[in-house]
Amino acid sequence: MEIIAPLVRGRKTLDLGVVDSRRCRQGTAQRLEKFPGFLFRRICEINPDAVGVDIDEEGVGILRKQGFCVRVADAATMDLGERYETIVAGEIIEHMVDPGQFLRNVARHLVSDGTLVITTPNPFHSAQVWKIWRYRKPSVHEEHTCWFDPITLRYLCRRCGLEPYAVYWMRSSSRGVLKTWPQLFRSYFSHSFMLLARPLGF
Repeated sequence: MEIIAPLVRGRKTLDLGVVDSRRCRQGTAQRLEKFPGFLFRRICEINPDAVGVDIDEEGVGILRKQGFCVRVADAATMDLGERYETIVAGEIIEHMVDPGQFLRNVARHLVSDGTLVITTPNPFHSAQVWKIWRYRKPSVHEEHTCWFDPITLRYLCRRCGLEPYAVYWMRSSSRGVLKTWPQLFRSYFSHSFMLLARPLGF
């Protein structure tokens, strides 16, 4: 949040994929109740005018009843008729069927000097290496369709009209030293990363 907060404070902000639901494990209402401090809620604490978008109609309805400004839309194809100074895409690109289409559509919703904030899991996370050794395969979220590292995500952003300008690694602090110690010596073993990008030509 120390990176995100200055980008959303006092700026016209859109947050994508705000419901944060895993239907195969529990209902949307239970999920939202269990994680009251999820990213969109924290963004709205800083910027009460922030707008959220999600394809999950049930989740959007719950958030509206809680007083949040949210809209039902598919982030890959939406046309909100507005442009934003900051768009946050937290843990959503890895769910997309067509990540390139998603990024091009997000770029169309940014003002010329706007900022896109993307966070996504790192496929080279040290705990994944441990799981491959133990179980012969990595752990994959049941709704994920693809992996990115900072290099491949930079390449894709540039093809989609966006210029990446900063990357931040996010280390895991809750998985135990035995599984995650390599991230202490090489950032590329971190749990996930954040990439900031702006429209090309700015």
